[in-house]
Amino acid sequence: MRVAPTLDRSLRIDAENATDWLVLEMICTDASQMPDEPLADKLALFMAADEDWTELITPELADQFSSQIIHVSRAISTAEKAQDLTGSLFIKPEEANTWFGAINQARLSLEERFEVSKYDDLADDEQSIEFEDPSLKAAIIRYHFYTSLQSILLEYILD
Repeated sequence: MRVAPTLDRSLRIDAENATDWLVLEMICTDASQMPDEPLADKLALFMAADEDWTELITPELADQFSSQIIHVSRAISTAEKAQDLTGSLFIKPEEANTWFGAINQARLSLEERFEVSKYDDLADDEQSIEFEDPSLKAAIIRYHFYTSLQSILLEYILD
């Protein structure tokens, strides 16, 4: 997979095979898998003393978080793909915040489920580490990919 900014301030993602599309789809899968409770409800816990927050803001946040995931999922599923499953996906500047939010949800979910930050020092040497749980290694790799994608969005598209 190749990711690069374009001259019109979009981000172009070139998928080279079916695996690349699956990795992109995992953004939505990961974002949807908060283990205990939805992210909007978790944020409401910080504002427990404010009844208006729970009544007014939490539902709006839940809708926003859900719409981010739906938008990204739709963009990935409707991207043009050749028969060999190569293809490109463009993130336009007006969609960048939506993508950033969905990716952030995916990162928060991975952190919650796998405590990925405990393995930050291992990021450069992931290939040589033996993980008892193969899903942990996959989560760490996806987490770093999501972080890189967010960094590119911040550097080239978002102000």
